[in-house]
Amino acid sequence: MVSLRISVALLGVMLLLPMASHAFCLLPSADSRLQAFCMSNLLNFKATNLRSALVLDYRLKQEGYDRGLGLKGMTQQVTFSPYVSPVLEYSSDINGGNPDKPLVLGSLTFYGDEEFFRKKGLLAGVAFGGTGRAIYGDGRYLDYNIGGSYTYSPEHDMSVMQGFANVCSKNDIGGNFYFDGCLSTNRLRRDLSAQTTSSATLSVAKLIAEGDRRVHQARFGIRRFFDDGYEQNQLTLQLDTLHNSNLFTSINVSLGDEVKNTLAMSHSFTASVGTYLMKKPFNASLSYVASDGGMLLGFQREETTTLFGLKYAIHPRFSLLVGYKYTSSNIDYFDESEAIVGVQFAPIQF
Repeated sequence: MVSLRISVALLGVMLLLPMASHAFCLLPSADSRLQAFCMSNLLNFKATNLRSALVLDYRLKQEGYDRGLGLKGMTQQVTFSPYVSPVLEYSSDINGGNPDKPLVLGSLTFYGDEEFFRKKGLLAGVAFGGTGRAIYGDGRYLDYNIGGSYTYSPEHDMSVMQGFANVCSKNDIGGNFYFDGCLSTNRLRRDLSAQTTSSATLSVAKLIAEGDRRVHQARFGIRRFFDDGYEQNQLTLQLDTLHNSNLFTSINVSLGDEVKNTLAMSHSFTASVGTYLMKKPFNASLSYVASDGGMLLGFQREETTTLFGLKYAIHPRFSLLVGYKYTSSNIDYFDESEAIVGVQFAPIQF
């Protein structure tokens, strides 16, 4: 197995052999670390050409290995790319309102005010922000992004505003092990509600190769999650894999501490698959979240949410998003189902 600290001597030998494709290593669903490792690993088994060598040299330098493959050229140590993109989506809860049905608890029935019922419809607007990287050592760098969005519903004369910020410190600690630390925060403001969630995560990742067939990034993490009304400790396990059959798969399992008298995640499972369909990026995902611990007027509250989604890049400038979300609660008032439809536009970077 070849680590990301690949030798220039090996490259020289491989340039003389028959060539093979590295295309599956660059599936867009995989992160840059796994992509670079995949390309490096293939040099153990397959030949490359000058163009692929140039791509790998650039990728290694972006990962903080300033010599890369020893080819000429340098990469910027600090980058920041502003972007802007249109937003067009359907929302089943534009205003952050309540379900349009009575709340039944035992023999008690409560009726809501129509003014506070959920509003459904199309939202259009703009997303904006910036992403960047600051390299501070061999295989060590900060990834950061900040941004927000503003969308508006002409039908209901309501707007939705969202803002977020993320920063991750990623560090090569040797032997294809990595120690990462991430902070994130998100703010969502609608007509009747506002919510802020944040998290702090420490994780250890390991890159693993199975010959030239597939490469993995296995990760174990500890997260502190912050919501407006509670805090929770969570454990996360994740396995990302690039397969030489032109397939990317990701599996994530999370476990959460019990939070007294508060509805919070107890366990979750997410799986996704990325590939090319008619030479265009395609992604399918499935997630399941179980939450418990909630109390409402003395009644326990538990629920599960299942979400299925598809994303297909029908054009280089935009992708179609479709899906379905279903929530099942032991209190019927919180049961809900909704279709998900949207168009994701490629960002315009400056």
